[in-house]
Amino acid sequence: MVLELIQQKKQVIESRARIREFVFGIQDGLISTVGLLAGIQGATENRLVVIIAGFTAMFSGAISMAAGSYLSSAAQKEIFDKELREAEALAEREPYMAAEGLLRALGEEGLSKEQSYRMVKVLSQERNVFMRTFQEKVFGLGSAEINQPVQAAMVMGLSFIVGAIVPIIPYMIASGLTAFYISALLGGITLFGVGAFKGKLAGKSLTLGGLEFFLVAVGAAGAGYLIGMVVQYFFPGVGIPAA
Repeated sequence: MVLELIQQKKQVIESRARIREFVFGIQDGLISTVGLLAGIQGATENRLVVIIAGFTAMFSGAISMAAGSYLSSAAQKEIFDKELREAEALAEREPYMAAEGLLRALGEEGLSKEQSYRMVKVLSQERNVFMRTFQEKVFGLGSAEINQPVQAAMVMGLSFIVGAIVPIIPYMIASGLTAFYISALLGGITLFGVGAFKGKLAGKSLTLGGLEFFLVAVGAAGAGYLIGMVVQYFFPGVGIPAA
């Protein structure tokens, strides 16, 4: 039963490894799209232009974010694996130095010199266990590698689309400031929910977590709309007539 609980906890931790991509994708897709649509709405009253621009930004942004997530995760994994191989080669080449390094690391964590020596002596009898412990304790290279570039890219791209589609929908059923207000409101509510969800997973206040995300969304929408108004004021010729 205890081992099953430990295994379940491990699976939960691994499943939450993609929370970063999920939160980042949704908030970036939503905030960037709200800001973009607000800016275009401020510069033109053409609802069709706003919708086309929104969908274009959504798909191009999702592809860009997914590609960026894949490349960054793959690069991180390659560097991580290289460091593991080099640490293992060092331990193979200089076993006594590796043992000394592990002794020191265990001592820094609170074990006495005698306890550390006994621990290293036991670990030295099993190569794989010694290597993993050496890599983790001496170089800080954790043995549980949960970085999956393809999965990270998929989560990032899909969450970006989910976040971006929310502020676009109001412009498909309304126009002008009405669509803008509904878009900003839906964006704020969605981000509040994501923030509250993040707060729950982190064991923090759901209200504070949601409020943080909500304020960011409102600020982005307001900034985007003001930029559009500034563009319209200084460059009135770029305005597109309403359909």
